[in-house]
Amino acid sequence: MIVASVLWLLAIAGVVVFLGRAWSRGPLVTNGRGQLVRSGVDAVVALALVRALAPPPGPGVWLWVAAAVAVGIGVAGVIVRWRTVPSDGRRWTTVAYGLVGLALVVVLA
Repeated sequence: MIVASVLWLLAIAGVVVFLGRAWSRGPLVTNGRGQLVRSGVDAVVALALVRALAPPPGPGVWLWVAAAVAVGIGVAGVIVRWRTVPSDGRRWTTVAYGLVGLALVVVLA
């Protein structure tokens, strides 16, 4: 139960940070495209961890669905802001981070 709670808190925090980076003009504003991509990867991997290690029972699955929809809204924000956000010069680091995240999602699925 404690592990499930901690995983859910991490997943919700990851989704909130990703939404903030994707849409915020305030304190969570992003410094570069890589930061947007990395926060998105963090949110998706956190949701995959929750789904694999602590799946919610019964109607609680709708909380996970709502978090997945929130990630989709964050992706829409990334698409809208992509041209206005400067490149941070860490292309290969970001690509490697994304590939590791993809591998984790595949393993956890």
